[in-house]
Amino acid sequence: MKKLLTNLFLLSLVCSFVALGQATKYNFKFDKSFPDTSFKQGNAGHGIAVDPEGKVWIQRYGASDSIKNAAGVYRTCRVVYVYKPDGTPASFSPIRTMTVGAVVDTFLNANVGLEKDANGNILVANREFIYRVNYKTGVCMGKLAPGSTNAFLKPGVDDLNETVTGYVLPGVGPVSLWDGSFTNLGNALDTTKGYSRTLGINGDGNDVFYCSYSPKYVLKIHSDNGSLGPYNKIDTLFGGKLAVESITFHPKTKYLWVSSGNNFAPSATPGFTDFTFYAFVPPNYVTPVDSFTWNGNTANDPRPRGIAFSPTGDSVYVICFNDGTVPMVQRFKKGATSVHSLSNAVVTNFELGQNYPNPFNPSTTIKFSLPQASTISLKVFDVLGKEVATVAEGRYEAGAFTATFDARNMNSGVYFYTLRTSTGFVQTAKMLLMK
Repeated sequence: MKKLLTNLFLLSLVCSFVALGQATKYNFKFDKSFPDTSFKQGNAGHGIAVDPEGKVWIQRYGASDSIKNAAGVYRTCRVVYVYKPDGTPASFSPIRTMTVGAVVDTFLNANVGLEKDANGNILVANREFIYRVNYKTGVCMGKLAPGSTNAFLKPGVDDLNETVTGYVLPGVGPVSLWDGSFTNLGNALDTTKGYSRTLGINGDGNDVFYCSYSPKYVLKIHSDNGSLGPYNKIDTLFGGKLAVESITFHPKTKYLWVSSGNNFAPSATPGFTDFTFYAFVPPNYVTPVDSFTWNGNTANDPRPRGIAFSPTGDSVYVICFNDGTVPMVQRFKKGATSVHSLSNAVVTNFELGQNYPNPFNPSTTIKFSLPQASTISLKVFDVLGKEVATVAEGRYEAGAFTATFDARNMNSGVYFYTLRTSTGFVQTAKMLLMK
């Protein structure tokens, strides 16, 4: 029995090292403006969330509609829009009011953030209130009203349905935790530190992420006991270089995704590119393992104000603030490949391996090695030299990688794949797709 337990322990330890040593790249590619290119609306968006049915919840910061009050007078109001994945409105969209008990609240003040809770319901932050909304019906399930008139940040939610809240302005109130009934559980910070738009919290509630764009930092505030506290250890992430305005965790990989800066609050360079979303692996969050960039012209400063993944994690929606000339929501979809790093590989040369299996149908694995960090492209071409797919693209750290290429939408035939690196290395190999 002792030997069996020892072997199980060693196996668990090895599996843990393997899991920690691998990184998955989804290679997100721009798919479309969502729900369509006409969805622009003034100074644009401020919150986005995706529920378990894949419906996309969207907030615009300013007023975009009007509603008649009890005196029969129309007043401008804010709105929450809800769209199915195909871009058609949900039956209860748009949402202009929340009924709490016998009281009807109208969204008269600024919309400041959306977040999905642990049960898939949607937290709607409307300046000094946060409402919990049933994702199936659009009906209000509860209201958080702590009594402050300061504007809320986008909240974060852990796996126990505990919510972390804070405020936009520095020094105006605490960063607090609340249980699933919106009962206060205490503070992670006694007062806000900088100008901020968003908060995050990891699944076990041990780490609260306080994001400031002025000054530029993300604070990881740690408690060994989650919401029981105390939150008494603070680390600055990303070298104090990222001006983060949106943050979330990927539903499958659990990577932390954050936005970089913009023209108004740029991130530090070199190192990070503005208008880009980066993925970091917990628990250290040191080097980005994946990224994608806002699609289109950024001259009018479309500030990245929200990010949310589909339930499978294969699609990601991002929303911009400030630039009312462009569609405010973009959808990116997982590329034809997933790229994994091999933690135990010893790499001394640039190399592109032969795909396996070959011939293949419909997917195959391609291995490549980088002895130093490089910006790469790994692309597939037909026999006429026309590019037909991108397998991997972007900056990769030194190491060995495997990329799973899916060719289910391609015709049978001979194809060539080429690896190019920023160091000048180029290598091509041939593969055969047989259906």
